[in-house]
Amino acid sequence: MERTRTITVSCLNLAMHSPHSRRRYVELLSTAFAAKRMVRLGSVHGGMIGSLYGTASASAEKELTGELYRFLKLDPDEPWFNAQTKEAASPDDLEALSIPSHLLPHLQRVPFLFKPATHRLYLVSKDRKDNMSPSTAKQLLDGVFQPLALEGLFPPVEITVEPAKDALDEILSLTSLEHLVIELVPPNPDDGDDIEKSWKDRLKKQNVRKQTVQLDSERNQTIKPDAETVALARVAASNGKVTASGHDAAGVKQDMSTEDKPLRERFQHDPNVETLFDTLRRAADMLG
Repeated sequence: MERTRTITVSCLNLAMHSPHSRRRYVELLSTAFAAKRMVRLGSVHGGMIGSLYGTASASAEKELTGELYRFLKLDPDEPWFNAQTKEAASPDDLEALSIPSHLLPHLQRVPFLFKPATHRLYLVSKDRKDNMSPSTAKQLLDGVFQPLALEGLFPPVEITVEPAKDALDEILSLTSLEHLVIELVPPNPDDGDDIEKSWKDRLKKQNVRKQTVQLDSERNQTIKPDAETVALARVAASNGKVTASGHDAAGVKQDMSTEDKPLRERFQHDPNVETLFDTLRRAADMLG
């Protein structure tokens, strides 16, 4: 029997500009997967949507599952190191090197579950040696979706890394909150709670792509956000970002952002009684 282990789950908000029905989100993921586009992730890694399941099923508009792939994408023309001689590899050493260019090492498979109704993508950001930060997953999906928008196949997709539950509260609770910037990207006015819908609908009616609110405190004073500002910040935390600067109780300067504290929730996975997708589904239901 395999041992129960801990996995870490993170979340992305994939918000498509109109039109953005559930079926349209299914088509977006299906088209992106079929394109098999590889995206450069940093200097030595690449990634892609490696698998996608459920697009043809009756429950496709309820959930899709799949895997994000990450692998090493080395430049063979860069210098190599000979671990035996402890020196740079010589031309003679490299003559014996024969790896087909289509074979890429160190494959990591990252399971995900996507809910078209809320356009939230939940991924296993850490499971034993396999890991992918939510910011890397965002970079991968940005690289996959942007060409589809440029080709006119789909509207642009705004991706926000879902912050930790307490990320915004930590920002707003700074002892001395001196600068507060709220950036709201409102592509989906017909989803979310009433406050979220209200803000998004208001901007949509004004043909606004992004709203930025900047508050600067009076000298030697702290910002005291009112209920309307707090409500806007809570919407922006999942649909844009909130950044701030100020000083903590010890007088230490703090620069904070919801982007710096992504959601990373730990869940127990027992491979003897459930698949990773089962655990991910349970996590998604709990995280909402």
